[in-house]
Amino acid sequence: MDPQEATTWFNALHSAIGKSTQKALLDANRALVSIIGELKHIGWLSRRSGGEQNGRSSSESSDELDKWQSIFVAVTDRELRLYESAPWSVEAWSRPFESCPLVATRLAGAGNTSTVGSNSSTHSSVFCIRCGTTRGVVSHWLRSETNRDMAAWARVLVQGCHNAIICQREFSFRCLFQGRPCQLIVHLDRGFTLLDSGLGPASKALWTFPFDKLKGSADDGNKLLYLDFSGTEDGAELELDMECCPKPVVFVLHNCLSAKVHSLA
Repeated sequence: MDPQEATTWFNALHSAIGKSTQKALLDANRALVSIIGELKHIGWLSRRSGGEQNGRSSSESSDELDKWQSIFVAVTDRELRLYESAPWSVEAWSRPFESCPLVATRLAGAGNTSTVGSNSSTHSSVFCIRCGTTRGVVSHWLRSETNRDMAAWARVLVQGCHNAIICQREFSFRCLFQGRPCQLIVHLDRGFTLLDSGLGPASKALWTFPFDKLKGSADDGNKLLYLDFSGTEDGAELELDMECCPKPVVFVLHNCLSAKVHSLA
């Protein structure tokens, strides 16, 4: 088979698979919307072995990092869900091997294999998804069959993250501030509020700042989150002990800012 004929066959099969996938998505939503939420996009992708956590590459050898495994991926209205195979029952749909809330998920890069860490991969349809978890940042390097597929996944992920933020709007995180138990509230419209979680009928607001007063943020990758409101009235660089890895807060914060900027476009 010559290259031109192979391309013709590939395009025909790829088109047929795409149509079947869209039909499967509609059929699945009729049974699953009340269980896992509305499916927005589904399909097969290749996932690089190993991966990264907390921004550090896996200790596996370069040969092992060149290995890609087929997985089935679903994006719902609130989650990214990874499956070892295509789910064939309601029970299987409910058991992904990994899932992450879209509000704590970020598309980190697309179309550039130079940062994949692979010596032999020359496939251009590669993109990276980073998830902020209490274990740290978990990165998934994924590969699609075509650049058009990659663009579709990227669009669904970015829009899905923004829509999930807009739908929920308010996010609450337990923390310690100056040794006292508190709740950090991140609200899409009102910004940041720290509530005293002490005993009493009502929580007292210790401080509140809108998003436009935030000059910067940082974390130690372990449990400390720093929010810089210096230069404002009653502002300073505030240190919060999140009692676990602060990456979920960081990713929610970044997605809130991204959603706000995107709404202005």
